[in-house]
Amino acid sequence: MKTTKKLAAFIGTAALVLAVLAGCGGAQKKALMGVVTPSADHGFTAESIRHGEAEAKELAAKYGFDYRYMTAAESSGQSNAVETILGMKPAVVVLWPVTGSELRNAAQAVMDAKVPLIVYDRFIEGFTPTAEISGDNVTIGRDCGEYFNRYFAQDLNAGQVNILEFKGDSSTVPMERTNGFLETANKNFNILQSFVTNWSQQTSMEQMESYLNTKSREEIESLKAIFTHDDEIVLGIVEALKNYRGQAKINIKLISGVSGGEGFMALFDNSGLNGIDFVTYTFSPSMIRDAIDLGYDIISGKTLNKEYKIPTEMVDKSNYKDYMQSEKYKVRYSL
Repeated sequence: MKTTKKLAAFIGTAALVLAVLAGCGGAQKKALMGVVTPSADHGFTAESIRHGEAEAKELAAKYGFDYRYMTAAESSGQSNAVETILGMKPAVVVLWPVTGSELRNAAQAVMDAKVPLIVYDRFIEGFTPTAEISGDNVTIGRDCGEYFNRYFAQDLNAGQVNILEFKGDSSTVPMERTNGFLETANKNFNILQSFVTNWSQQTSMEQMESYLNTKSREEIESLKAIFTHDDEIVLGIVEALKNYRGQAKINIKLISGVSGGEGFMALFDNSGLNGIDFVTYTFSPSMIRDAIDLGYDIISGKTLNKEYKIPTEMVDKSNYKDYMQSEKYKVRYSL
């Protein structure tokens, strides 16, 4: 059958239009996921960044979206990163704030732009994003308080039990862990001093050394336990105790941590300290994968809940070998 000149012209024009669209961005633009996290100021964040980038890369390759992963050590840098990503018209933003209150304006800018916002780990008080996800910090504190109650049951019946507390920082994470602990811990526990470590093993070591070198022999010998917010903090405290050469006798019986990393697991085999037990609560750097997964859920059209809590597990000398064989532990060290 012969093609008329008009039909041939139409076909030629249509083909040209399709070619231009295909070659010059006429095809549908890929959805973009923006991720902003703290930079690697200690081991936990370094591991988290590796897991977060790995999950974003894997999902993007599998499901055909783009991502931009940015880190910053300070809140101002994170605010600039959020602004940069907003300029790219993202489909979703995943934000792990350095300090929640200082990221309020940046977070509000995301919501004002009608972009879904997932806030991970450290929350912004009085602010409601699309969804929040974190480890179950309150439960960690509560469970630790109950563990201390059982461990020191006889001592508590006899009276006051002196302890120290080593926090991470001033964000919502330590606040939730401390509040949970105080909610369940026996009122006979007496916190002699509370330190803020900024999650630093070196800082906790120096703080513990200072405590041992400046406090009275009576106070040091009255100390029975140390409640901390992170495994790395515990490692610093252990070093300080091992290095102590003072006259006071160390009567500490229990030190708690949070994370469940391999460094803490080594303490169960050989801490270098006699008569001290350890307990930790799982809080893996790989949890950020769950936040990235929620970002993909939004890209794929799913409706999210407002809040997600990642369960924790107690690990002490009774179960640490089983824990190290668990899938949770293997995923943490899969990279």
